[in-house]
Amino acid sequence: MVDSSMAVGAGLALTGTIGPGIGIGLIGMKVLEGIARQPELANDLLTKGLIFVALCEALGLVACVVSFKLIGIF
Repeated sequence: MVDSSMAVGAGLALTGTIGPGIGIGLIGMKVLEGIARQPELANDLLTKGLIFVALCEALGLVACVVSFKLIGIF
């Protein structure tokens, strides 16, 4: 059974997914801006942008796992 304080804690832990979502949007914006400014570097910028997106996404997944652990799913 889920205690109410655990449910509140899990909800607060899920707010940790907001930051990576904003970060992914900013990374995408800057990669597209860089490609527009220097199209010859498109492949290099895209590769580095995807690496940073993966790192941001990992933070969001950690926040989800913490919230699921608080509820007792895992």
